[in-house]
Amino acid sequence: MLACAATVPVEGEMVPGYGESVLAYKQMPADVIEPIMSLLGWLLWAVLAFCLAWLIVSAGRLWFGVRSGDIGSNDGTHGVLMSLVGAILASSATVVALALLPT
Repeated sequence: MLACAATVPVEGEMVPGYGESVLAYKQMPADVIEPIMSLLGWLLWAVLAFCLAWLIVSAGRLWFGVRSGDIGSNDGTHGVLMSLVGAILASSATVVALALLPT
């Protein structure tokens, strides 16, 4: 007969490897994470301000192209689309960074 050596821990008893979460990395201290999070916040604001400025410039180019009747060769639509895509990418990258860096 084979005996089973697996045991279920009793309430309050700690059994190594049972119900513990083992991290493959060492967590950074809070005094290191706070400046990184602050830097990420400022970087996000700078990128979003750049995207907004590019959106305004591209919208002006698009308006000028529509007014002059040259909408076919105008790159204003491409600039508007790329500024919106850039803002979406910057926002989603910040969400990923917040998920990876524990606060």
